Amino acid sequence: MNKLLAIALFFLAFQQSLLAQIGLKAGINYASLSESASEDNLGDYRKQSVLGLQAGIVAEIKLIDRFVIQPEFLFIQKGGKSEYVINDNNKSVTRVIYNYVEIPVLAKLKLGNTEGKGLGFYALGGPFAGFALNGRGETELTLLGVTTKDEFDIDYSDEDNNQKRIDWGVSFGAGVSIGHFFVDARYNLGINNLLDDDADNSNDNKPYTRTRGIGLTAGFIF
Repeated sequence: MNKLLAIALFFLAFQQSLLAQIGLKAGINYASLSESASEDNLGDYRKQSVLGLQAGIVAEIKLIDRFVIQPEFLFIQKGGKSEYVINDNNKSVTRVIYNYVEIPVLAKLKLGNTEGKGLGFYALGGPFAGFALNGRGETELTLLGVTTKDEFDIDYSDEDNNQKRIDWGVSFGAGVSIGHFFVDARYNLGINNLLDDDADNSNDNKPYTRTRGIGLTAGFIF
């Protein structure tokens, strides 16, 4: 909690030192996982999305007319659902949600209104880095028509957990502003393999898990 407070104060310091505008945003993240199917031989492998939440602080640092840098400090939920299906009476369904602290740093091109009045449009894109706090999940196993459910916590201090805390990738999207109010849609493309120990994700044929997400948020720039 102290770390989160320190980062929030850092953003407020940006506002004073760089004359940045500060805002708040909240919304949803339609999250999924791109992963290798290690159990294809069990039957039909399917990937689906789960609905997560996101919220945080936004800063706009104006560089030139119509162009700003937009760093953000977010709490965002990522995850996904996977199914191994033989038939309706024999299948396994696993759903996971990861809780991340994430910092995107985006370049933003503003069109139309740029002074907080009237209607405006913008496009934005850039890198993000995230740190997983924890997570939760559940598995439903159906055998011969009988279903059992097992819920579990995702604990990164557990030595049996081989997933990595650090996620990084790129975000890009567009939005509409009406005065100081805005609505934002973007796609988050995770590049880091959460199952790989090193930073080079192309040097081996290891199983992989990478995050994906379609985010929709609304917010207000003060």
